[in-house]
Amino acid sequence: LGRLLAQLNRFKQYPRSARQAHIEGVVQLHFVMDAQGKVLSFEIAKSSGRPVLDSEALALIQRAQPLPALPADYPTRSLDAVVSIEFHLDR
Repeated sequence: LGRLLAQLNRFKQYPRSARQAHIEGVVQLHFVMDAQGKVLSFEIAKSSGRPVLDSEALALIQRAQPLPALPADYPTRSLDAVVSIEFHLDR
């Protein structure tokens, strides 16, 4: 999970319009990926309340592919996860 979150953070972009308007928030992003790191589906599990941040979270999961593959000893051949994508101006 640490490798997965690091990959997402590498590809996260703070939308310029949100930064200029001092908009912050957290998006709960739900996705399912296969064992090789291909995202099979994704959606907003909980909105930040700011469409610009929600849109960036959806774009992020597409840009970050392929995600890190699951370990060979992982109990299933897919991962169904919800992650928090945080947008804070001081970070």
